Amino acid sequence: MIKVRLLVCLLTWALPCGLSWADDAPPPEPAEAAENESAPPTEHVPPARDDTPPYTLIVGARAWISQGRSAHNIGSPSGHPNVLSELTWRGMNSVITQVEGDLILKRFVMTGSVGYGAIGSGTLLDQDWNGDNRTQKTSETLSRASNGSVWIVSLTPGFRAFQWRVGDNPIPGGIDVLLGYQFWREQYIAYGAQNLLGPGQLPDVKALTQTNTWQSLRLGSRVTVPVLAWAAIKGSAFYIPVTYYRDEDIHHLRTSGSSALRQDPSFLTTATGGNGVQLEASLVVRIWRALTVEAGYTYWDIRSGSGSVQAYPASGGVVVEPHNVDNTRRQGVFFGANWIF
Repeated sequence: MIKVRLLVCLLTWALPCGLSWADDAPPPEPAEAAENESAPPTEHVPPARDDTPPYTLIVGARAWISQGRSAHNIGSPSGHPNVLSELTWRGMNSVITQVEGDLILKRFVMTGSVGYGAIGSGTLLDQDWNGDNRTQKTSETLSRASNGSVWIVSLTPGFRAFQWRVGDNPIPGGIDVLLGYQFWREQYIAYGAQNLLGPGQLPDVKALTQTNTWQSLRLGSRVTVPVLAWAAIKGSAFYIPVTYYRDEDIHHLRTSGSSALRQDPSFLTTATGGNGVQLEASLVVRIWRALTVEAGYTYWDIRSGSGSVQAYPASGGVVVEPHNVDNTRRQGVFFGANWIF
């Protein structure tokens, strides 16, 4: 009996203590509880990322199916006739293979190109006059042209005045202002000669080699306009404000007699000044990832300033004649492929 009473007393003392422990933590206020339930968990938000690449490098190759023509004329040492002789090369057609690179580094732009092509069949028209303004013709012959060549090297830096991008198109849009250098050499070789003023014909052997070299400054602009996620339109226009022109002629059949000429070369022409234009337009289509194909049209027209012609007789000495002008044109369609890095 004593044990039962002792147990009841212990329980009576312990129960209030247990309740006091449970009441130590006060219940949350209703407003605080609601705020805790509605507040989202705290997350770290990363800063916005600029997806514009630090640079764009485009490397490609193209085939320029070009048609060429060139005319070179000189005057008499006395001034009359004002056009003494003219060599006109027609059909100097060539498929020129070009390897190109285009670097865009923020606002800096650098483009470069190297090209070579063989010249197939064509013709040379050689005319001489005794009167001014191409009157009193004294000679006219037609020769077959073949085995010529074209070399082109250019390096053109500049800056990007405006730039933008369109969707997922990897081709950056922009307007560039460019100033650079171009080396352009064309060599023509003529065989035989048919007299167009009367009877007579030379055998079909190498008769004349003419090598025109142009070194020029180019000033212009280029525009690239992405129109869709997979296509862009490109165009460029260059003006050539000044050129240095050099022409070396070798007359292979004039090796004897009073009109014999040296063969290393026979004539040397130099001229400065001149001008020209170079125009191009194309459509670029992305076919896979960063691989694009391109098709377009290119037109080049360059003209020398006046200068001098040095003739080298086989007997020695130099005869100086005035050089009037050389005008070379090349135009045609091209097809290419490019990879964008």
